Amino acid sequence: MEKNILVVGGGVIGLSSGICLLERGWNVTLYSSEFSPNTTSDVAAALWYPFLSAPIEKTDVWGSFTYDTLKLLTAEKDAGVKMVQTFEYFRSEQPNPSWMSSVDNFERITEDLPSDYVECFSFMTQVIEMPLYLKWLMDRYRLLGGKLEKQTVEDFSKVPDEFSVIVNCTGLDSKELCNDSELYPVRGQIIRIKPLIDKMYLDQQVPTLAYIVPRSKDMILGGVAQEGNWSLEPTEEDRNFILEKCSKIIPNLDKAEIIEDIVGLRPGRSEVRLEKEITSNKTIIHNYGHGGSGVTLSWGCAEEVVELANE
Repeated sequence: MEKNILVVGGGVIGLSSGICLLERGWNVTLYSSEFSPNTTSDVAAALWYPFLSAPIEKTDVWGSFTYDTLKLLTAEKDAGVKMVQTFEYFRSEQPNPSWMSSVDNFERITEDLPSDYVECFSFMTQVIEMPLYLKWLMDRYRLLGGKLEKQTVEDFSKVPDEFSVIVNCTGLDSKELCNDSELYPVRGQIIRIKPLIDKMYLDQQVPTLAYIVPRSKDMILGGVAQEGNWSLEPTEEDRNFILEKCSKIIPNLDKAEIIEDIVGLRPGRSEVRLEKEITSNKTIIHNYGHGGSGVTLSWGCAEEVVELANE
C-alpha cells in the first residue's frame, strides 16, 4: 500500500517534517499558502537557543537532537548554517541552563562584562541564515521526491482522500484551523544592519530582550517579544528600544548603518502541540506552537512526527 502523507505548512517546521518523512519512505505532498521568502520562518533571526517554548523535559530532547543535526549541516556550504561563539548575559546569578549539556564549550564568565551584567554563559551555537536555509530545505525536499503545492487548507476534513495522514505545521494559522484558543502571537521586530562583528551576544530575558546576530552579509539586532500583538508594521519606538538595549552590550550600535526593519509573529502557546489526533476519516499529527524556538526544535520534532506517522 502506498504511504501518502500531506504536510500542511511551508515554514521550517513543515519542511523539516517533510524531509524526515521522505527519508523514511513516505510519499509526501506539502501544501502551503506561502513559501519562502514569504513565510514567518523567513524573518527569524535565527539561532539555536530554546526560547519561549515548553515543556522543558521535551524541548530539551528535541533541541539537543536539532543542535546535533544543525552542527552536521555546517558542512553543507549552501545551507547557511555556521557555528558561532556566543555570549549570553544576565543581571543576576543563574543556575545551569537545562540545555547546558547540549551545546559545545559551555563555560561561565563573571569578569569584564558590559553594562550592569553580572554573569555570562559562553558557548558555541549555530546561527541559521533563514533565506539560505529555507532554500536549502526546499531543494533537499524536492531532491528526495517531495511535491509542493500552493494551497490553503481551511478544513482538514476536505483534504483529498488519498491522504490518510495529515501533518499540521501551520503555526499561528492553527488558531482558526484547529479552533485552538491556546495559540497567540508573540510579535518580534528586528533590525538588519551592515556587518560589524563575528560573535553573537544575547540577553534572553524578555523585558530586556536583546540579541546581536552576525550573518554573512548583514547583522540582526533584536528584539521584542510582545504577547498578543498582531501588528506586522515596524515601529520607530521598537527600533529605538532595540538599539538602546543592544548598545548596552556593544557600544555605538545605535550609530550602525540600518538596512531595514522587519516584523514577524512567533506562534506562542503554553506548550508545543506535538500529538496525534484521530478524526472520523483522518489521522492528524499536530506540530505547532513552538514559540521562539521553531528552528531550535525543528529536527527533533520532525523525528517525533515520523514516529507518530509510523505507529
